[in-house]
Amino acid sequence: MDIGQDNPESGTINGPGLSDPLEGPLSLLKGKKIILTVTGGVAAYKAAALARLMAKAGALVRVVMTEAGERFVGTATFSALTGQPVATDMWARPGSDGSAAHNVQHVAWAEWADLIVTAPASADYLAKLAHGLAGDLATTIALAFMGPSLVAPAMNTGMFLNPATSANLDTLRARGYAILGSPEGLLACGSVGPGRMAEPEVIAQGAARILSGQALKGKNVLVTGGATQERWDDIRYITNRSSGRMGLALAEAAWLMGAQVTYLAGPAAAVPAFELPDFMVTRAESTADLLAEVKGHLPGSWALMMNAAPADFTPAVKVSGKIKKTEGEIPPLVLARTPDILTEVGPLKGNCLMVGFAAEEKDLLVRAKEKLARKNLDYIAANQAGGPKSAFGSNTIKLSLISAKLNHKQIGPVPKFQAAWTLWQTLIDGWS
Repeated sequence: MDIGQDNPESGTINGPGLSDPLEGPLSLLKGKKIILTVTGGVAAYKAAALARLMAKAGALVRVVMTEAGERFVGTATFSALTGQPVATDMWARPGSDGSAAHNVQHVAWAEWADLIVTAPASADYLAKLAHGLAGDLATTIALAFMGPSLVAPAMNTGMFLNPATSANLDTLRARGYAILGSPEGLLACGSVGPGRMAEPEVIAQGAARILSGQALKGKNVLVTGGATQERWDDIRYITNRSSGRMGLALAEAAWLMGAQVTYLAGPAAAVPAFELPDFMVTRAESTADLLAEVKGHLPGSWALMMNAAPADFTPAVKVSGKIKKTEGEIPPLVLARTPDILTEVGPLKGNCLMVGFAAEEKDLLVRAKEKLARKNLDYIAANQAGGPKSAFGSNTIKLSLISAKLNHKQIGPVPKFQAAWTLWQTLIDGWS
């Protein structure tokens, strides 16, 4: 796989080792072969949206449906959305699914797939999986499959909370199945509680995480992103233009690589649209708040990506209520410095890899290297602040990555998710 030049002293990285640029988390699904098993339940209609999401991301999605699943959504829907075969019949004519090289359909499909996703997974189907039953095509494929499986349960609250269902889920977890949580909410039966199927976007990202290689599995990472806000009165505050998109990309990329992620976000920073397992989001309003959160979460972290844009100044006097606009008078605004987060947490980092970011208007590399040394960082990623090439508010970014040994790599300009993936891969590879 060509990732461009990667010289220990200098070079350019154009991508994270994949044939096409990664523009977002679901692009990890491109070219992957996924079987989507659809069982009986009202949530089967969401499986159509899931199939479309994964297919649009470039995955090859084949759907296998149980008899109960067919009663909720027809096979024609999935065939149209995926452009791939849909299988339902254990006794279909050999080769009718397009796998003429095999005479046994369930073996052919099991050998073809990289991943099986079951969504929705009914209580009945979970019981069959847990006990190794193989009485229909879906369970027969599942039993013959040797790769990873992702399960999204969906059922009535009482059925979900039943000890039998809990025991079946525990059995599947012990066998290596990835089980998505079941969000609480209003179910089709009218009850309120757990049992809802996870949203299609969460399931698709869960599939991408499983197929990513999980290079950060077992590691805790801490990522900050977005601008802080320094209150003047109860209405007004000082801030900057950072959107938090790069911070979110760093957090998402680490999560997709298998890490447990703590994302400390500014009050208006971009965050995931849906709650993800092993992904904790905490908002920090001011620079002082962010400092406290970083200190609290730093112990036990394998790496800190300090991408947030903390405000450098804060009003020296905070005013309660709203400062009134009085004719002819301009209220005074006296500023004080905010704490320097990296300077304060540097002595506390221990074995944690610490990566800082420098947004500079000019003399980019000179100022970045000075900041790298002054704040005792392992790496610093510098980007242009201001002007037409500024990364603020943009979907793309160009970074100069500098190590503590003053080796240098150029990343981009590329989509921010691609840059984030490359940064994590650099740390994993131990480049310095």
